[in-house]
Amino acid sequence: MTEHIASISEQTRLFLGSCLLGLPIGICLDCFRFLRMLLPHHKIAVFLEDAALVLFSALLLQSYALMFAHGSLRGYFALGAALGLTLYLLTIGLVWIRILRKFKDFFLAVPVSICMILKKSFRFFVGCYEKKPPRHKTTKKT
Repeated sequence: MTEHIASISEQTRLFLGSCLLGLPIGICLDCFRFLRMLLPHHKIAVFLEDAALVLFSALLLQSYALMFAHGSLRGYFALGAALGLTLYLLTIGLVWIRILRKFKDFFLAVPVSICMILKKSFRFFVGCYEKKPPRHKTTKKT
């Protein structure tokens, strides 16, 4: 098997491409952060989410190396992904998480509203089909 030797311009292109890997990693991290904001988490759940994020990042990095770098995983790919993630978290991530915090109450109220609507509609439709005893007219004698 012959080893592929990349030129400086190709290595620069690969580094800049690996910086873009920080974007999907950051989006995944923001999803987990938003879930933690909405639902109380136990330490084990946080550990499992973090482990899933690390696994996702590793798979993304390995896939990038296989697709664009002829299967050779270089250390500067991980450095570029970390730099891209840092840039994402300091720019878009800050704005995005602020927006999600403002809408947190809305996201928490939606399932409650849906449950109330379903409960009321269930009562309405079940009430329509229940047989009600006939009302007897009472006559007053005067």
